[in-house]
Amino acid sequence: MRAVIIEDEKPSMELMQIIMGRNPYLEIIGSFFSAKEALEQIEELVPDVIFSDIELPDMNGMQLAKAVMHFNENIQIVFVTAYEKYALDAFKVNAVDYILKPITEEDLNITVNRLLKNHNERKNVLQANKKNRIFVLGCFQIYGNSSKEMIKWPTAKVQELFACFVYQWGKEVDKWKLCDILWPESPPKKAEHNLHSAVYRLKSVLRDAGIEETLVCKAGKYTLNMEQFTSDVWELKKLIDNTPLVNDGNVENYDRTLALYRGALFGNEDYAWAEEMRERIERDYLESMKSVAAYYVTKKSYVQAEKYLRAAIEKDPADEEAVALMMNVCYHLGDKIGLVGSYKNLRHYLKQEFGVTPNESTSKLFHSLFQGL
Repeated sequence: MRAVIIEDEKPSMELMQIIMGRNPYLEIIGSFFSAKEALEQIEELVPDVIFSDIELPDMNGMQLAKAVMHFNENIQIVFVTAYEKYALDAFKVNAVDYILKPITEEDLNITVNRLLKNHNERKNVLQANKKNRIFVLGCFQIYGNSSKEMIKWPTAKVQELFACFVYQWGKEVDKWKLCDILWPESPPKKAEHNLHSAVYRLKSVLRDAGIEETLVCKAGKYTLNMEQFTSDVWELKKLIDNTPLVNDGNVENYDRTLALYRGALFGNEDYAWAEEMRERIERDYLESMKSVAAYYVTKKSYVQAEKYLRAAIEKDPADEEAVALMMNVCYHLGDKIGLVGSYKNLRHYLKQEFGVTPNESTSKLFHSLFQGL
């Protein structure tokens, strides 16, 4: 990361000496003993981070931070000072850290780890914003020109063709498989002609949306290069497949990513060939909702757990595991009405839809919790 240092005493240069000698992640691109002079240069230097004293001769560190935020809010600020009294004010101006002198190598390493995390997250966001977006959970919308414009499809078949490529997640698709999916009633020659026409129109639509060299054909197999796209369903699948256990380190990512689910795969587009994937994604989503709820129960964050369980039960009222968790949450919240309602709704739904009653374990749990309130 590119760093600028602003110190109040030229003879000491304490922070600069530590950084230059011991931290490989920081590159000093400027050092100043005047805040005003630093501000004049920052617009040209564009650092990733500024290390600054608070008591400076021509402007205090708080004023400096506000000026930097006005110019570029992505520049991170770290205050370095001998005085504890400014700590509260420092975080009011979104300082990343507040280091007290004398500075140790350990202090600096802790701060740099925090800076690197923020820096990498911002880079990922910026990179994602440069890509074209595919939304397929609860809808089917594609945004081109770096996510600025929603693509309008010339025909339903061209749209479905693109959906087939999205469904394959960048894998090769044989042309005859596409023909069978899109034109099952047509003779082979006619279906092949239709496919070539749809592919041509799809490429034209993508090109108009600023997306080129994306669809390629080799030996009768088509591939959609997904590097220019980001997608809600890919983010959801990546989270579920790579981090199956919810813990302190990934629960915030679960919170953020599960919010991407707004409904079934491809929304109202009733593609029969996508039914298996649609059901699998919904099942994985519901299991993840319950896992996050169970995590919050272990942390005694019952209100958070209740939010996830309500959403899961709304999707699948027959899920006894979710209802059992909800009854436990209601018990810990002292919500007797909620406890009774959860069990009665389950019992009513199972009887109406399947002609059965809740499992014995679920009924025993209800009666046990009810007696405890």
